[in-house]
Amino acid sequence: MKNNKETKGFLFQKKNKVSVWVSTHPYADIPDEYFEETLFKNGTRAKNQWSENFKIRYFAPEHLETNGAMEGTIQIDKAIGECSYADSFIKNLMNKAKKKDLLSITWAVLMYEFEYSNKHTGMGKDDYLTLLGAFDYDAEEAF
Repeated sequence: MKNNKETKGFLFQKKNKVSVWVSTHPYADIPDEYFEETLFKNGTRAKNQWSENFKIRYFAPEHLETNGAMEGTIQIDKAIGECSYADSFIKNLMNKAKKKDLLSITWAVLMYEFEYSNKHTGMGKDDYLTLLGAFDYDAEEAF
């Protein structure tokens, strides 16, 4: 029998952390249902195919940010650089992106107040997204 975490998913809330997933898959080719959210707890929590694939119990929609190119690719520093608080974590993110050879992407998903761990879930990537990592960010630093 599976334990409770395996069946319900994991919780990764953590202050001043941002978890980043990136894709090289064309955005237009991703099924709509991958991101269609099921909201609960008065809209403060959500699930979708992405969160289920990565064994995330739920996420807070207000902490989710995405950016990328509707067509073609975009340099990761440009895509992430346009996101909230990016100045505080872009250097560390770029070091990780270079190591993983993910400098040109199609889009990115950022989850703030969230420290995802593929060590706990065993999920570092699915058909569309690859976990780049979790990074410290400074909420006081504007973009």
